[in-house]
Formats: sequence, structure tokens, C-alpha cells
Amino acid sequence: MIAVCYQRRYNKLHWSIYGLSYDLYVLKIFGHIYSVYSSLNYLWSPLIKVQLSKRYPLFYPLNHGTGIPVSILLLIKDILIIISGVLVLRQLTVYRSTKHVHQSISKLCLLVLMTSAAFGISTYTFACSNLPENNSGRFGVFYVEHINYLWVTGNVLRAFQSVPQFSLNWIGMSTNGLSSKFVLITFLNKLILLVIRTFSLKDIEYYNVPFNLTPLLVVLSEFIFITGILYQAQYLYLGKKQHLPKRKRFLQPI
Repeated sequence: MIAVCYQRRYNKLHWSIYGLSYDLYVLKIFGHIYSVYSSLNYLWSPLIKVQLSKRYPLFYPLNHGTGIPVSILLLIKDILIIISGVLVLRQLTVYRSTKHVHQSISKLCLLVLMTSAAFGISTYTFACSNLPENNSGRFGVFYVEHINYLWVTGNVLRAFQSVPQFSLNWIGMSTNGLSSKFVLITFLNKLILLVIRTFSLKDIEYYNVPFNLTPLLVVLSEFIFITGILYQAQYLYLGKKQHLPKRKRFLQPI
């Protein structure tokens, strides 16, 4: 979140979003929206609690005071990341005249988002088709499955959210437009998270781990891609100037 705020400040100071990936922020926002949606259901949905208690009565009994483990701090963090991502996405709209010819929301990104949304709507429909008379879903899809599927979907989006920015840098052979503080802080954040996720949960039983904790594989994927972007910014394309034409200039008649 702090890194995104630095990127937003950089954009505002330069009045430009040249070189920034639209897909990065769209995937970031939707990935965390799915995470927040899942966390809120784990926290307050009576149906989730009933279905989990029937499947795992020893781990999540209904008469147990603790309920389903969900971290409020991680939930707040996800909400703040969504807000900061929306603010940068607004800049991508306001300063759209400064983008180059390869900057836009890609068709692949739109396809992924539409597919995930259709999948979520379908599983919700199946899960609620027999409610409230029967606590089961159509085709074996219970409401808890619907939430779990969206939780997985959100984490997949977050795991690969940096791929579009890495690809855009490679296409333009430049990292112009990326705030160096954004790249460095994001790298340090993922490195610290990777260390924490690797060593800090050894003494915690798996059923007590917060449901909204980012999986280790997702943290590892994010770390790998931000390391690639850091390599591009600090070595591969260091000092290289922008050479791709801006879209507005590109569209002018000859």
C-alpha cells in the first residue's frame, strides 16, 4: 500500500502515467476484492460457519467461542490496498493522454476478469439454489465452496498481477514511469513477507492459521516477479530513455 502511494505521488508530480500497466492495478484491485469478499463471509456468514462445522467439527465447532480464524488487520490492509489501487487507476484515466501505444487494459485481462466473474456468479447460483429448505447446493457446490473458489481466484490474480508490468517494460525496453521507491518498497515487502511466511507459522496448527493469510506460493510468485522488475529497473534498462510513441501522437494523421 505504501509503495502504491509512492507511485501515485510520482504520477502526480510528473503529470504522467507513461509506462504503467493498467492490467497490474486492475488485477490488484479485483484480487483483493475477492479476498475481502471471502474474509467478510468467513467472519459473519452463519451459513459458512454451519457448513464448516459439519465438515470439520473438531476444528470449527459451532459452540466454540473463537469461530473461523480471520485476521482483521489483514482485512483492513486489503481494503486499503483496494482504495489505493482505485486512486492510481483514476490517474491512469485522468492522465491517459500521456500513455504510449501499448498501454491499455488488455483483452487477456478482460477475458480473465469476465471468466472469474462468471465463475463466481455460477457457483453462487449453484450454492444458493436449494436454500433455505436444504443446506446443500446444486452439483455438489455448497456455499462454502463458492467462497473458497473465489478466495483461490483472488490469490491467483494477485500471484500474477505483476506479469503485465514486467511484460510492458520488456516491450518498451524501459522502466520509465515506474517510481524507484515503488519498486524497492514492494521488493522489500515481498522479501519480508516471504521470510515471515516461511518461518513464523511452524508452531501454529494449520486450522488456526487465518483464512485470509496470503498463501506462501502467492508470496513467492509476487517476490519472483517484483525481483524481475527490480532487475529491469536497476540493471537491464537503467538509464534507457523512453522510445515508444504516445498514443495521442500516434493517432494523429500524417
